[in-house]
Amino acid sequence: MAVARTAEAPSKPPREKSTDAVYQKIRARILSNEFRPGAQLLEQELVALFGVSRTPVREALIRLQNEHLVQIVPRHGMRVRNVSIADLEEVYQVQSSLEATAAGAVAARKPAAKELKPLDKACAEIERAFAKGDRDAWAAAREGFLAHLLELGGNPRLSQIVGECGDQVRRVRDLTLRLIPWTDSQTATYRAIVEALRRADADAAEALCREHRAHDLKAQIETLRQFRILDV
Repeated sequence: MAVARTAEAPSKPPREKSTDAVYQKIRARILSNEFRPGAQLLEQELVALFGVSRTPVREALIRLQNEHLVQIVPRHGMRVRNVSIADLEEVYQVQSSLEATAAGAVAARKPAAKELKPLDKACAEIERAFAKGDRDAWAAAREGFLAHLLELGGNPRLSQIVGECGDQVRRVRDLTLRLIPWTDSQTATYRAIVEALRRADADAAEALCREHRAHDLKAQIETLRQFRILDV
């Protein structure tokens, strides 16, 4: 008796796989500042670097240009985009608005205590990282708090947009992370957001999210100006 074969999900065509791989590799090098802002690479250099044909490189660059990470230079490959203060302001405006929207939606539906536990845990992680002087863990815990808040909002598209915006300015955050004055753990704001959610106070939750982002933006811009790294 013949054994029925399980249907397998269709795999990606080879070129699509190559495009994805090149896209992910270039993107990772940009976000880690390995490909510095303003750096220019020829198409042929990228072809040689990743061992692929020109087509996956070109398709990957189009995706990266759509994310505002690179500028395609005709006959000269790509240039890694700088991040300006105007870029920062635009991104923070989007993040502030969408995070506040999520917080308001969560508060309005009166979240259960167990839903807020990950936010309390993130606050504790922020404080521990601050006490240890671990800025990387501190930044990761803050991102974790906001990511869970967005998740509680129940709108995956909103989370995706905020994440994409964050990627566009992550290079700036990584450059300034060790330069920004570190006088407190900033958990007071995060704990205040959690308390507003517990009280089902949508207005307060939204306002606190906006204030948090405004404070972050001000600190970023002041640091960029102080250390003269505006053109990053």
